[in-house]
Amino acid sequence: MAKDSEELASDIKAIKMLMILQLLWSGVKQSQIAAMLRVSEATMSRMLPNGIAKSVTRGGPAVITEDAF
Repeated sequence: MAKDSEELASDIKAIKMLMILQLLWSGVKQSQIAAMLRVSEATMSRMLPNGIAKSVTRGGPAVITEDAF
């Protein structure tokens, strides 16, 4: 049962990351996303892999590896 809970938590985290990336790609500012999630901008920055926000907002390829989650 614990493994199922861990797997579910991992899946939810991955979905959250995809939703954040979609918002960034759509032009929503990182500060606005942080406000939506009720976290600080610093926390929001730590949630994202290095450089991904700039890459996504500039229309560049968003390459995310499994270890980013």
